Amino acid sequence: MYQLRNKKYDLVLKNGTLIDTIGGFETKADLAVTAGKIAAIGNIPVENAQMTVDAEGCYVSAGLIDYHCHVFHGGDWASCPADVYALANGVTTVVDAGSTGCGGFPLFWRAVMARSLVHVKAYLFIGTGGQVGLGCVEDENPAHINRDGIAELCRRYPNDIVGIKLKLDKEHLSAFGIEPLREAIRLGEQTGLRVSAHATDPVVPVDDFIDLLRPGDIYCHMFHETGEGILDKAGGVRGSIRRARDRGVLFDAAHGKTNNFSLSCAQKAIQQGFLPDIISSDYTKISLSARYPFTMMLSEYLNLGMRFSEVLRCCTEVPAKLLFGRQTPFLAIGEPADLAVLKVAERPVTFWDFYGNTVCGDRLIENKMTICNGEILFDQLDDKYQRFNG
Repeated sequence: MYQLRNKKYDLVLKNGTLIDTIGGFETKADLAVTAGKIAAIGNIPVENAQMTVDAEGCYVSAGLIDYHCHVFHGGDWASCPADVYALANGVTTVVDAGSTGCGGFPLFWRAVMARSLVHVKAYLFIGTGGQVGLGCVEDENPAHINRDGIAELCRRYPNDIVGIKLKLDKEHLSAFGIEPLREAIRLGEQTGLRVSAHATDPVVPVDDFIDLLRPGDIYCHMFHETGEGILDKAGGVRGSIRRARDRGVLFDAAHGKTNNFSLSCAQKAIQQGFLPDIISSDYTKISLSARYPFTMMLSEYLNLGMRFSEVLRCCTEVPAKLLFGRQTPFLAIGEPADLAVLKVAERPVTFWDFYGNTVCGDRLIENKMTICNGEILFDQLDDKYQRFNG
């Protein structure tokens, strides 16, 4: 309900369950927003609110962070518009996973990063031309890498470029082996940035490259099933993979709807206690046309044995620490009001993947509202269809 008169708070979310994995709490309380910031938490009277939203039966979380997606819409074949896909999924921050190289990044910054409603960060692809899209082989020839250009962009955009991206697959690196990875790591050392390595169908055995990744670097597409992956031939998590995690290498699901994700691989790894550090979407036009939203991807993990708080941690806490060094709770007075109102619905649902695997589940994460910088930008809550009296 919206009040025309000036009130103490711009917006109050009533009756929701606040959940914050950094703060370590899950508690029913109201949350108020004023001027784009969280202004109060507790039992808040509706008369103090310019607008009141009834979040009964829902979780109120920090806005989700999708740490791997492609949003250079119009600049390559695969990318989606950031706001169109993100806001419907409770996402308030996205990280573009190297859609552009140093040749196209300034245009990407002007056209997308500076104009989007959601917050946009980016990895820079090691090849100058970036990642063009399905059916195209990007140039990762070490002799063609513009080292000075990459380093200069990282200096010019220190708050926007968060890492270096490359692909390790046979299609791209058959002529070069793992030298592009070594080059990416040298650039990471030079710029102070982490490296994210697309590891589907790797050009060499996993044991031949995993030790090159540094603490904080990312093994991307951890649940693929094309070529060697995190599982050995017997279906067990490789010892080298566990040792990599022990020394600080991070593992990102980077889901997508191509051969980068296998439900079978994910199920086997999770049953062995090897959970993702990051759950991201790898969202492109392929995911969009498959009608497989990020919230459905997240729901898979609920139905594969992860707790809701564990799933949230992988798309809020962990990426926030990587991007911003965050150590304090999201849901606290004075913090930015980037919020997602989520419901875990009990209903039959069938998950599927590129490989033909299916999993039948009974819980589905639904995004009901997205608030970015204190402004409601997506709303599917039912309370708007009836008068709310507190």
